[in-house]
Amino acid sequence: MSASITLIGSLNPAYLDQFTAWLGKRDLNGSSVVLTDESDLVSVVQFTLNKAVEETALFKTELLELSDETGIDHIYQATMLDVHKAGVAVFDMDSTLIKAEVMDELAVDAGIGEQIAAVTASAMRGEIDFVESFVQRLSLLKGLSSTVMDGVYDRIQHMDGIATLMKALHHYGWHTAILSGGFTYFADRVKSAYSMSEVHANVLEIHNNELTGKHLGEIVDGERKKLLLTQIVERKQVDWSQTIACGDGANDLLMLNHAALGVALHAKPLVRQQAPCPMNNLGLDGILYLLGMTSAEIRAITQS
Repeated sequence: MSASITLIGSLNPAYLDQFTAWLGKRDLNGSSVVLTDESDLVSVVQFTLNKAVEETALFKTELLELSDETGIDHIYQATMLDVHKAGVAVFDMDSTLIKAEVMDELAVDAGIGEQIAAVTASAMRGEIDFVESFVQRLSLLKGLSSTVMDGVYDRIQHMDGIATLMKALHHYGWHTAILSGGFTYFADRVKSAYSMSEVHANVLEIHNNELTGKHLGEIVDGERKKLLLTQIVERKQVDWSQTIACGDGANDLLMLNHAALGVALHAKPLVRQQAPCPMNNLGLDGILYLLGMTSAEIRAITQS
């Protein structure tokens, strides 16, 4: 399908005219459609381009600059997915499906919240190796009672739009998976809450109701997320043109760039620069607009 640019944010006719002129200067034109209703708090307009962009990297850099200048997401897709055709969609958990980093929340209960949060933030920005930081942070939780985990989960907020996105994807038969550098204890509960298909995350080692500061099995880092995505696509026998990956951290970049639609949700600056589709102005339901759905279509599914 055709290349597109989706604008998400506070849009008005004057800016749409300005952006159309901006495209014209780059020998690009095409039709536009408003995907949202007047009642929606955030507007979404999708431009279908007359041709694909040749110098994609430069063009996406220019769009990101526009996004930063205007506060409006400008999201380029070289091809459009077909939401009506079943595919595979994989998601990071921490700060993507939920509004927290679980390791940081456990650290709060251990009384070392600020210490671990600083390391987590550095890892998500890509400043230090994820595996190294994971092992380092987890070791500091040694001795923490496992009984705090229910309370940690209960206080975590889930990402805006998660229920809407999952219901729509499942309506069309999509296979949804969590690929998380967090922990199975929490990921399993998120999976269950939204009837997702499978979970791949890290297993906490617990002995005598206390965290040992160690994990069991292989760490789910960026390389493993990419591998897991590949394995799921092959197992489900889905065409790669029907794949979605969504995350926010540097350890998500490999899978974001591997999928047909790689959405960096409220991502760190480095990830915004390197991911295919950075989106800041909506929650997870914004992915449905990138798939070309209208607010009316989304409501029809979620209210059924």
